[in-house]
Amino acid sequence: MAKTERSQRSEPLQAAWRALDAGDVAAARRLAVAVVLAPPSAAVEAEAQELLRRTNVAWPVLLFGAFAAVLLLALILLAVVRSAHP
Repeated sequence: MAKTERSQRSEPLQAAWRALDAGDVAAARRLAVAVVLAPPSAAVEAEAQELLRRTNVAWPVLLFGAFAAVLLLALILLAVVRSAHP
């Protein structure tokens, strides 16, 4: 996907990129969604879609981490219970 020049970007899209650069992913996504809902041009809409794709949450990774944490807690609980009853 070709990136548009800064002069061709809409002001909300520029604000979204600035928010992302500042580390505010939630604000960047909110501004990018606003651009997608009312795009001034197809190129700007494509760039807003790219920003949304880059900031998407990796749900499988989060679920795997939660599963690993539950498994670790279960193993710790098992070790504590077994050591309390010799």
